[in-house]
Amino acid sequence: MSAQSVLRFAAFELHPATGELRQRGELLKLPPQPFKVLELLARRGGDVVTRVEIRDHVWSGDTFVDFDQGLNFCIRQIRDVLGDTADAPKFIETLPRRGYRFVMPVAEVAPSTPVRVTRLIVLPFRMLRPDPETDFLAFSLPDALTGALGGLQSLVVRSSMTAARFAGDSVLPSQVGAEADVDAIVTGTLLRAGQEIRVAAQLTSATSGALLWSQVAQTPVGDLFRVQDELTRRIVGSLSLPLTNHEQQMMRRDVPSNPAAYEYFLRGNELSRDASQWSVARDLYRQSVEGDPDYAPAWARLGRIHHVMAKYRPGDTQEPLEHAEAAFRRALELNPDLAIAHKLFAQLEVDLGRAHEAMVRLIERAHTADPELLAGLVSACRYCGLLDASVAAHDRAVELEPKIRTSVGHTWFLQADYARVVTLPIADYPYCASISLAELGRGKDALPVLRELEHKLPGRLREFAVVARTLLDGQPTDSVAAVGRIVGSDFRDPEGLFYLSRHLAHLNELQAALDLLERVVASGYVCFPTLARDPWLDSLRRKPAFTKLLRRAETLHQSAASAFERLGGDRVLAAASVPAS
Repeated sequence: MSAQSVLRFAAFELHPATGELRQRGELLKLPPQPFKVLELLARRGGDVVTRVEIRDHVWSGDTFVDFDQGLNFCIRQIRDVLGDTADAPKFIETLPRRGYRFVMPVAEVAPSTPVRVTRLIVLPFRMLRPDPETDFLAFSLPDALTGALGGLQSLVVRSSMTAARFAGDSVLPSQVGAEADVDAIVTGTLLRAGQEIRVAAQLTSATSGALLWSQVAQTPVGDLFRVQDELTRRIVGSLSLPLTNHEQQMMRRDVPSNPAAYEYFLRGNELSRDASQWSVARDLYRQSVEGDPDYAPAWARLGRIHHVMAKYRPGDTQEPLEHAEAAFRRALELNPDLAIAHKLFAQLEVDLGRAHEAMVRLIERAHTADPELLAGLVSACRYCGLLDASVAAHDRAVELEPKIRTSVGHTWFLQADYARVVTLPIADYPYCASISLAELGRGKDALPVLRELEHKLPGRLREFAVVARTLLDGQPTDSVAAVGRIVGSDFRDPEGLFYLSRHLAHLNELQAALDLLERVVASGYVCFPTLARDPWLDSLRRKPAFTKLLRRAETLHQSAASAFERLGGDRVLAAASVPAS
């Protein structure tokens, strides 16, 4: 049988080339390792496949020690997804002390023609007449449309950040199509008339400029979701997108039941883009979930705002982190497929020392072309020390969404790829970018920018700018003091603390550096490749305590690397590219 062929049995199709299992076209969740076992059994349909053969084929070269338990778990997962049982097997028969046999007839068929994928962008809408009470909709309504359409396999939706580049511009569809790499564009206008809002939207072909459809809707200001829902369905219908049963259920899942709560959600999205308005955005999200406790996107955004406020606002207690985790768990309880919740929750998990768990969860879900999940993997893989995988996740995410924001700058910094780090704005990476300039012999170039940023950046970012500026300005005592202020606060980000530990080692504050590094590794940050070769840590390498820390980090790193391989991480990242259009 060809590795590119599709294996068909009963109502199921096994697609080895993409690692997908489908039932009547609907994608079923099956992790990479059970998929490999199922593929082997199906290819050998009718033959007895011994446990040794399965081990050699699926676990070859792996250090996985409890093979029997692992295989048993894989078989249970396969049976669960196929609706099979060990007592009355329809698919997999267990032969005690021998192995397993796939009893359902299997047909090999040529892979079907790939579904045409449309690339879409929803541009900010234009207000025909300024209105302070509804101006927020110009960004928030298109952003909500973008979120509602995300996750469909036959549609790649560019981010609101990419769309914002074209706000207010009178650009030709062909120009938007070329610059954003899309073939369909949604535009619209908004007009407030008393207590009604009039929305005129158009879908245009980016290649021909032809108008595919236009629609005018008028609805009460207090019932904005009706407009979003109607526009979403018109877009899907006009593009003739082939939705699976699962995708149809997804589109019906996140429907707010309270119009006022939905408006709070939209207003929170608008204000959350401005760090000075975070507390207002948080309160709006709280009002949203109080008014509609079953609306998953609002819980996800509430979790994110709690997280960033606790991380970047000095003086905040750790209570918001607990609130953040509770909000994310509630979002995923309501909608286990909400990609933005998985991404944002992963960012919290790595800060809480659970990067390994976050990585496993995201890899199991990243079989679809979802840039948000891949962006979450950038951080999770890096915290586990899987730097090449972190960069690969970024590259795949950018293939899907050229303007998506990931944390890859930190990965480049840990790889000592300073030439790439300095291409990033210092305002976004005040510590990494300025230290990278110094490593390239251009530290003086960073000083004017850092001095200016010390008066502009919020909380934590400002403090890290001070740490870098005092070092580059030849003030080591002040730099150590600046580190101490951060370490002595409630700051808990393991990666940020790692930067400070290497900073202290560079300034020959050896015991303080070791103490902080102990805290870093204990919190789950195990970037072993950087620990092993970073010259800023050379002053610690003869210390027995550092050697012990290095070995502990190596063990945890290898455990994560083994899990990544066992889950088929390389295959997932290689397959998570944009399907052919």
